[in-house]
Amino acid sequence: MNATVLLSSLEFARGSGMRAANPYFEYYAALSMLRGVVYLVPTEDWQDGELMTISHTKAANVAFDWMAKVSKDHAASLKRVTLQLRAQRELIAYRAPASGTRILGEGYDLVELLTLLAELAQLSSELLESSVTKNATPANFVVLDEHIHQIAATEIEGFSFADDEDYRRLGYVKRKMPRPFHLALFLHPGQSEDFMGAWDGDEDKEQPFRTGSPSNWQAIFEVP
Repeated sequence: MNATVLLSSLEFARGSGMRAANPYFEYYAALSMLRGVVYLVPTEDWQDGELMTISHTKAANVAFDWMAKVSKDHAASLKRVTLQLRAQRELIAYRAPASGTRILGEGYDLVELLTLLAELAQLSSELLESSVTKNATPANFVVLDEHIHQIAATEIEGFSFADDEDYRRLGYVKRKMPRPFHLALFLHPGQSEDFMGAWDGDEDKEQPFRTGSPSNWQAIFEVP
């Protein structure tokens, strides 16, 4: 869902002529999907939440190595696109070219990249659910409080952040659905509406940013 919000932000920025923001939205939408894939790769260990702090390079390497098991050609081409998006974001951030964004490349399809990564994440979650159903004992289906805390709270550069909404949602998961389900089944309309709405602009602004209605959330994944 985060990638969907960033894609909506990109469309808003384009419509507003805010060119400097575009490379950021493009790259971080891709990075968000890469991390989503990594969380579902069975060879990656949670490591007390350290998996959420992996580098951009590792996220790309792990995700596209996993994709290569399905299609080496797609993995290679989409990894190249991701590296281009990262290079363009760094160019704007660190070099601030006098030509602005006019020197950036255009030969890629961002929606295709995000969609294929979303489909890979969905496939991976289906494999996980199937494996758990076949091999795990229901008594072992438990969400640990320490894992909830690792997800909902963090410290960055000495600053602490905690999200009450994440705590509430994860508490619901612990009570109602502690076993793994595939992504499309795990998501539900109330959850997606709350998440998308949290990023909408203030209503008192003249032209506030809006993620739109649920029909606008389907560009890369079937968000309910």
